[in-house]
Amino acid sequence: MSVLESIVKELETLPTPKLEEVARFVHRINPRRREERLAILMATAGYMSGEEGEVFEKAVREEADRIDVDDWK
Repeated sequence: MSVLESIVKELETLPTPKLEEVARFVHRINPRRREERLAILMATAGYMSGEEGEVFEKAVREEADRIDVDDWK
């Protein structure tokens, strides 16, 4: 019996909720799926140039020191 056949035999004994859990896990660890998700992320994610990033980081650091914890009230 091959590894795949052994796995299928085990899967046939599982209740539906467990099969759904296994399916989510398999989708998550599939390297092809991971590559597809990474490609989509890289195609749609924005980025900043070095200078823009530095200006943004400086602004965040300066403003983070001025947070008023009661401002939301």
